[in-house]
Parts: sequence; C-alpha cells; structure tokens
Amino acid sequence: MPSDRDLDNVIETIIVDAYDADEQHSAFLTVIEDETPLPVAATLLGTPVTLTSIDYTNEARGIVATCHGPHGAGDVTFADLTFPPDTVTAWIHAAYRRHLGLTPFPARPRPEWTWPST
Repeated sequence: MPSDRDLDNVIETIIVDAYDADEQHSAFLTVIEDETPLPVAATLLGTPVTLTSIDYTNEARGIVATCHGPHGAGDVTFADLTFPPDTVTAWIHAAYRRHLGLTPFPARPRPEWTWPST
C-alpha cells in the first residue's frame, strides 16, 4: 500500500493550481484522462467492467465513469472502481480516494511519478 505521504505528494502535484472543489475535481479528471488509456479494465463491487469514459459535472457526484459490464452499461462514481494495483491508474485513483477522505484501494507506490508526464 502507498503511504499517506506518497499519496499526499501526488494530490499536491495534481491540485497545485486548483483553488476550489470544482477545480480540484477537474484537475484530477485531467490527470486521469492523460494517464489512463481508455477503454481500461476495472472492477466494480467485485464485478469486472470496462471503463470507457470519464467526466466531471459537479462536486456532489465527483468524477463519473461510464462502464460496461456483464449487466449492461451505466455511470458510476469513479471512486467506487478498483484497478489492477500495478497500474498508474490505480496509483492516481488511490490519491483521488484519499483526497475525497476515503480509504485508498491497493496500488503499487510510484514515488517517481510526475505530472505532466515527460
């Protein structure tokens, strides 16, 4: 599991120029879009799904993910998904969950990660 300090560094990197909740969610959305090639495999409540798009419309919903799975397609809260722990997406997702005050899901620590990627 990543340390709180490592995740706090990621959060700081992502929201450095974001001054309110909308800007912070938009900053996370931008990083997720840049670092996550879609479609991508994920899990929702233990069920494999394919994440096909993400969006942000308001603070109450946070980042929303459109997923396709065995029971159809629909929008879910991005924070409710899990990703393979060895991916950059899992690392950013863990930081997003910490930013929201949620317990991060497993992710391989990536202290060398920077954004924007070079």
